[in-house]
Amino acid sequence: MKLRAILASAEVDPFAKVGGLADVAGSLPKALAELGIDIRVVMPKYRIAAQKAGPMERVVEGVDVRMPTWTTGCGVDMTTLPGSDVPVYMIEHNDYFDREGVYGPAGGSYPDNVERLAFFCRATLATIEALEFDADVIHLNDWHTSLLAAYTRLWDLPYSTVFTGHNLGGSYQGTFPADFLGAVGLDLGDARVADACPDGQINLARVGLIFSDMINTVSERYAEELKDPAMGGTLSELLVSRGKDVWGIVNGIDYSTWCPETDDAIAANYSAKDRAGKATCKAALQAEFGLRVDPSIPVIGMVTRLDAQKGLDLVADMLDDVGGFQLVLLGTGDPHLEAVFTRASATMGNVAAKLQFSNTLARMVYAGSDMFLMPSHYEPCGLGQMIALAYGTIPIVRRTGGLADTIRATGEKANGFDFEEYSTAALKRAVGEALAAYADKQLWQRLMDNAFASDYSWTASAQRYEKLYRAAIKKRR
Repeated sequence: MKLRAILASAEVDPFAKVGGLADVAGSLPKALAELGIDIRVVMPKYRIAAQKAGPMERVVEGVDVRMPTWTTGCGVDMTTLPGSDVPVYMIEHNDYFDREGVYGPAGGSYPDNVERLAFFCRATLATIEALEFDADVIHLNDWHTSLLAAYTRLWDLPYSTVFTGHNLGGSYQGTFPADFLGAVGLDLGDARVADACPDGQINLARVGLIFSDMINTVSERYAEELKDPAMGGTLSELLVSRGKDVWGIVNGIDYSTWCPETDDAIAANYSAKDRAGKATCKAALQAEFGLRVDPSIPVIGMVTRLDAQKGLDLVADMLDDVGGFQLVLLGTGDPHLEAVFTRASATMGNVAAKLQFSNTLARMVYAGSDMFLMPSHYEPCGLGQMIALAYGTIPIVRRTGGLADTIRATGEKANGFDFEEYSTAALKRAVGEALAAYADKQLWQRLMDNAFASDYSWTASAQRYEKLYRAAIKKRR
């Protein structure tokens, strides 16, 4: 049976991106299509998305969307994911989506986000009906689309549902006052809805976990970690109760996008067979960040959001001991951490930070660094370590979530360094091990061999998602 699936996401790269969710929503459907799945993507038509998509085809006009207390309309435009024939349907509603940003203006969020996302979920179901697309599965992504599972079940619609939790940390669960229940059309009289509202608040991640047929997180290790209350908090008991309905599927990366042999944003191209260009990239990175240009000094790079989840507190505590290597950091985030790294960049000759996000600079960091640091407190999957491997840059990671699933620190296939304890001392030891290995040229080349040979393409992940979709269909029937 040829599968027919809808992937609904609040973010889809390259049209609207806030975090890693967009990367997955922009890449996984292409891999699923290559497996023969009829996959369609649905997202809001944000102002930025319309600008990036350019001219689109209007495929549906005047779709009625029934909200809890009124009916409104929407239009649906279509484009495709770049490099594919995968349709992307953008739901147009100017009042909700023709605004600055995705979830809010820079650094903020819109007060009616719950209502906006409830509309998006209801409009997605109305669009599926208007297109006469006989979907087998609706694939939900994070709390933004979790209401699709509730509506599908409460309205007895014929779709199976899969909920993917890309990040289920406390601040990423979509928690709002229960007063919003009326705005989204849920009733506390339903026991499942009541279960999604602990402590007088609606938790939209719980909605997805309760109402979806199957669930997955974006790595096997993260799926297990979330079952521990220390990591999963109030979600842990619920995840344990779902048992075998909870899978872990590690994300992939698009090697046609992340390829040092063809990347036109880096100073020189190189490959596993011809690595000479990596030295040129290193010199260009050192110069761009105002560091001493010296091929003998190891460079440790970071492309990251500046917050405690990413382990930046450990890095900040380590700054006084940075010696024998250069530290390059690219990213934005917590104002306190930004101030710490701004000060270090101004006063320390071997630390350089650019507090911005730039795709071009990110590629320079991946290509020009010798090592790539990800000391995360928790990391559902992580893409940076996989991109670093593709560029022959050796990861140093904390052994958690997807980092534990993708980086091997021992054995003949070792491709990086890791540490377990979340402490500055443990981080320093791992960095010390990496620096010692870097001094052994033969050992370092072997690590680079293994890095280049690491394969985290989307193909294997897509095959697991196909099995997950079929499991959801079987469970529903």
